[in-house]
Amino acid sequence: NVTVSNIDVTDTMLDAVDPIETIATLAPADAPVVFTETYAITQADIDAGEVQNTAVALGDSPTGTDDVTDTSGTTDGTDDVTVTNLPTDPGITLVKTGVVADGGDGRADVGDTITYTFTVTNTGNVTLTNVTLDDPLVTVTGGPIASLAPGASDGTTFAASYTITQDDLDAGEFENSTTVTGRYTDPVSGPQTTRDVSDDGDPLNGDDNPTVTPLSQSPGLALVKE
Repeated sequence: NVTVSNIDVTDTMLDAVDPIETIATLAPADAPVVFTETYAITQADIDAGEVQNTAVALGDSPTGTDDVTDTSGTTDGTDDVTVTNLPTDPGITLVKTGVVADGGDGRADVGDTITYTFTVTNTGNVTLTNVTLDDPLVTVTGGPIASLAPGASDGTTFAASYTITQDDLDAGEFENSTTVTGRYTDPVSGPQTTRDVSDDGDPLNGDDNPTVTPLSQSPGLALVKE
């Protein structure tokens, strides 16, 4: 019910970038003074799923001997921390390609190998951790990827090879898929995972197609008659 002067509003998250100005005087009948400040969201904020912060108003009473102060709240009369929720959108993709090591004879034979390359990309907006691969037919080496930031790709951590069998040669190809799993923490639900089935990398084939490695067939017969 009295005029407050020299009101200083401080906010530790904003002051270093854009300090809030001081209000010279504010009488009981005056309209509320509204400040608009901006804060640049960081990757750590998105990973946390929210931004929390608090401001403090400090002014002088008419006598100049008493400080008037209040910690910000979500409504008048409260000192609740202001929480701004940041929607998370986790995503991950895996591209798997295979190349035949034919031993130098120009054709695939039993015992030759298919060497696989795996490229993992974080397509979401949250940092993924402990990224792993699972393949039911080939043994994958390397990893896990400790941390993969949004937009980042890793094409060197994982590797695998497969030994060609006669059944594969008779079929003329070898086909299989790998699953990638990334982990993150949701502020409400706790630890979560995001997964993707590998794709062959050909944009014309759509998404999540098995990696098919063609195996050149070289039929031949020899007859000896005595």
